[in-house]
Amino acid sequence: MLQPSDFSLLPCTEEDFLVIASWRHFCFPPFDPTADDDPVSLDTFFCNVVPNEDEEHFSKTYKLVKKAKPDDILALASIANSGFSFGSYENKPANLRNTGYNEDFPSVMLLAFGVRLDWQNRGIGSVAFKKLLQMIRKSSIAGVRLLTLHPLESAVSFYKSLGCIEVFNEDCQDEVESMFIDIWQ
Repeated sequence: MLQPSDFSLLPCTEEDFLVIASWRHFCFPPFDPTADDDPVSLDTFFCNVVPNEDEEHFSKTYKLVKKAKPDDILALASIANSGFSFGSYENKPANLRNTGYNEDFPSVMLLAFGVRLDWQNRGIGSVAFKKLLQMIRKSSIAGVRLLTLHPLESAVSFYKSLGCIEVFNEDCQDEVESMFIDIWQ
């Protein structure tokens, strides 16, 4: 059984991106936000889109590693600042009503999240996600309340199992448009 204390979540370095680019371990087809929804590998996103934006403080990517093998990247997560608004959604979740916030919530957006193919379905994703929440809680000094994300359809049940709440598309009520988790709950 995996022990979360055996793992660390660390900032990625330029060298990490070079290693990831040579592996092709994070390949599955999410959509490239820069290319009209053309499928691309997650490796391409982490290695081409993320590092350039990190220089401009747009995003930050973290790697999950075993403490005993800090060069062996098992999972990646990229986050960025976000201003999530419930103004465009009919039903604001009950746990966020009357909290003193208006319809816009201080939030962090999960831009990309991936578990290395040979480590999938072994609990590493849950460990990485929980460590990410822990890190955000510890470093949040500006009142960040939510972690938001736009899930792949196949990942909705994974995020629900971690406590994320669906926000449905108003045009198609059975389609999950976004998800969020209240970091402080």
